[in-house]
Amino acid sequence: MNYLQSIILSLVQGIAEFLPISSSGHLNLTQYFFNLKPSLTLDIFLNTATFLSVLFFFRHQIPYFFKNLKYIIVASIPAALVGILFKDQVDSLFSNIHLLPFFFILGSIFVFSTKFLTKKDIKLNYKKAILIGLFQSIAILPGVSRAGSTIFMALLLGLSIIDAFKFSFCLFIPASLGALVLSAKDLSTANLLTTQSLLAFVITFITGVIALNILKKVLISHKFWIFAIYTTILAISLFFIL
Repeated sequence: MNYLQSIILSLVQGIAEFLPISSSGHLNLTQYFFNLKPSLTLDIFLNTATFLSVLFFFRHQIPYFFKNLKYIIVASIPAALVGILFKDQVDSLFSNIHLLPFFFILGSIFVFSTKFLTKKDIKLNYKKAILIGLFQSIAILPGVSRAGSTIFMALLLGLSIIDAFKFSFCLFIPASLGALVLSAKDLSTANLLTTQSLLAFVITFITGVIALNILKKVLISHKFWIFAIYTTILAISLFFIL
């Protein structure tokens, strides 16, 4: 991988991790067109940079995080179980580029459906938390956006736009930590502490903070569903290209 490819992958991760278009799907696709082998280890490494973006962006929401910690823990269980019990299967899905269009279509359905949901302001409970967590576990599939699936379910269950946004990214914290722990051995042997990798890490972090600001503004303006237009067009195109 050269410097240009590394920079492009960093920008893709930073943008696609938080906008509901799937970072894993876009990373796989970008690596495919660069003739690079799809790497779950690289995904985890760049995901760590976006993890820091979330911590920075939500640094003033620490009280919200601890107030809802019991719900965050419950909602994190489904993705944790999938990650632990089906790690090999997830790895194989990441290496199968031909499945991407189907997963992008699934993600598009979740995001576009938010156009038809009425605004409510219902509070979280354990049942809602576990349902949102189940949809986060679906987003382990490359091409299904974690932000898209969790925000969709949160809005469907009646959470306010701001609460859906905050809870979705509170869930991102343990999910990212869990992925990092599960892949710690692979990361330690991947020789990622190079100038090129560190540059990619910084670019991903900065881009992630910018993308979070964009997503918040789009959600508040009730235009979240427009991202589904892009992912649907992308999925249809991939049926012919791949």
